[in-house]
Amino acid sequence: MPETPSSEPPGLPSHSLLYAESLMADWLEQSASVDPAWSNYFEQLNGAIRKRNGQARNTVALAARGGRNRLRALSVGESPDHCVDSDSPSCRKSIDATGLSDTPLQELADRLTHNFRLRGHLAAELDPLARERPGIPELTLAHYGLQNSDLRRPVSTQWMPGTNTRRLGDLFEHLRCTYCRHIGVQFMHINDPVARDWLQQRMERTGNRTALQRRWKYRILSCLAEAVVFEEFIQKKFIGAKRFSLEGAETLIPLLDFAIEHAAHSEAEDGSCVEDIVIGMAHRGRLNVLTNILGKSPRAIFREFEDTNPDKYLDRGDVKYHLGYSAYRQTRRGRNVHLSLCFNPSHLEFVNPVALGRTRARQQRFKDQYRRRCLTLLIHGDAGFAGEGIVQESLNLSDLQGFSTGGAVHVVINNQLGFTTTPKEGRSTPYCTDVATMLQSPIFHVNGEYPEAVANVVRLALDFRQRFQKDVFIDLYCYRLRGHNEGDEPAFTQPLMYEKIRNRPSVADSYCKHLVEMGGLADDDVEQIVERHRQWLEEELSEARNDDNEGDSTDSSGPWSPYEGRADPLGQLTATGVDANQLSTLLATLTEYPDDFHPHPKIERGLKRRREMANGDAPLDWAATEALAIASLAADGTQVRLSGQDSARGTFSQRHAVLHDVNDGDVWKPFERIAAEPGTVAILNSPLSEASVLGFEYGYSLDSPDSLVMW
Repeated sequence: MPETPSSEPPGLPSHSLLYAESLMADWLEQSASVDPAWSNYFEQLNGAIRKRNGQARNTVALAARGGRNRLRALSVGESPDHCVDSDSPSCRKSIDATGLSDTPLQELADRLTHNFRLRGHLAAELDPLARERPGIPELTLAHYGLQNSDLRRPVSTQWMPGTNTRRLGDLFEHLRCTYCRHIGVQFMHINDPVARDWLQQRMERTGNRTALQRRWKYRILSCLAEAVVFEEFIQKKFIGAKRFSLEGAETLIPLLDFAIEHAAHSEAEDGSCVEDIVIGMAHRGRLNVLTNILGKSPRAIFREFEDTNPDKYLDRGDVKYHLGYSAYRQTRRGRNVHLSLCFNPSHLEFVNPVALGRTRARQQRFKDQYRRRCLTLLIHGDAGFAGEGIVQESLNLSDLQGFSTGGAVHVVINNQLGFTTTPKEGRSTPYCTDVATMLQSPIFHVNGEYPEAVANVVRLALDFRQRFQKDVFIDLYCYRLRGHNEGDEPAFTQPLMYEKIRNRPSVADSYCKHLVEMGGLADDDVEQIVERHRQWLEEELSEARNDDNEGDSTDSSGPWSPYEGRADPLGQLTATGVDANQLSTLLATLTEYPDDFHPHPKIERGLKRRREMANGDAPLDWAATEALAIASLAADGTQVRLSGQDSARGTFSQRHAVLHDVNDGDVWKPFERIAAEPGTVAILNSPLSEASVLGFEYGYSLDSPDSLVMW
């Protein structure tokens, strides 16, 4: 950098970038008007840029007018199109010749935009109970010293979808509507600029709103009404019974409905769509999900409440709101999607790795190598998501080669209360989802009282998952109408919160009122939905009280169906031996490697010892016997999966199922030469996990009965 000229404008130090920019502007008008040292510097800088990019002389001026990060980038030889500064938007293009010559105003507009993207979620209207949130100074015009008179001044928005210029006031309102209405998005922690810019473009193009057709609005209303009627019906018919109701969070039902519909018809680049969804959730809202999403008949649920014949349920070993279910569901456009809700006792988030393992097994079974046909959908509680370590362990599996499922969809039912524990007592973070920032994934916070905003978030989240194969998170802000269960009195511990809740209409009533006011819907339409659903539930209850009707059962066409009805094998002997010559050949094959592969000398000695075992010149040891057990299964086409920390080498350096070249680090996997087809044998090093990997492998085994799954 040339030496700073001695003369300076009053109050503006020479090290200021604004000063440098003003000098550049003067130089462009008349090069002789600035100090020769600065003139030479600008000439050299302009020549370097023109040589590299073939750009015109005014490139330097336009870059200077774009703000301090562009000047900084140009001064170190970077392209202005790839500048990234902590105080300005990423991948921002240079300002074109629009006549915008006020550099400070443009810089302030850029900073304002960046801060809305970064911190807009902190000012979003997320809480259905409308409790105040702390103000965010960076999202106000006053923070930048701007006046109302500045709102009509033009600024460049070339880096934003739509017009290349906007008035400052229009830009401010567009950013506020995009990032601070009923949707708040955390995405600036994502390091991948392509993924981050994809989200920016999608959200800013529409202002984070999606115009829904009337039929979808009517469907949302139907889902809400059915969810409300179901809960009210059980409350009246089975007084005092525990059900862990969904009341206050009924928007979960249209959310899931919309997610299934959208996933089933969102084609990936290879034309594939989601055909199979594994769902994991705790007990709150489970009965509602079973009936209104998975299609389990209410009569079966009512019979479980009635307990008319308890002997029929003794083998289930769990209560009604822990039970799983699987069934096919047909979308509006005629596609069948298989849904499986995992069984889950009261260990809440422990179902997460189990569901992920089941999905991975299905992807293996369906040869879904791109992981687009099978999807994991996990429904969490806010207190459990923030408080249970199994959540972090499970998220850590997200991008690991042996455990990835192509991105799970996480939905947090955010009651803003854990039993009787408030967020301030239950976590040290602003959001219950803050642990999810460990992943390169967007987190969508949305007000559950605005179902159309929820529908927009679902579409955006699923499209991101399909495009980038990453987890996505939907933090559904709602409340809990009753206590932790229906026998609790929540006002004992949260009297002010529940004073607000008692005075609120249901989300179905609020949305119905909204649609009526918007036109195209009459109150009679809603009454018809409610009455039709209530009448159906009455009929189902009547059938449930008839002992001669068994109700429905879960789908039985899964991988375990070939084993159903078989005789008890206890006491029966099955031949499991393998011919000695075959074992000898298998063991010898495991010791072979390419001529250009160089194993560690100690491993080479071990392989030589195994060759002696294969030839019958030495007795088999334990490690060789284990290797033969795996090899004999793999040769027959049986899948073998072994995971755990240090599984590939073996904790005691005994297995060496994966060899490493001492010269270049290349990997050789002996079992792959024996396997009937690629992927038959998977021996994986897992993270240092206390529980999630075990849960994952258990889940994998549930959907892969023909495999040997070990941890």
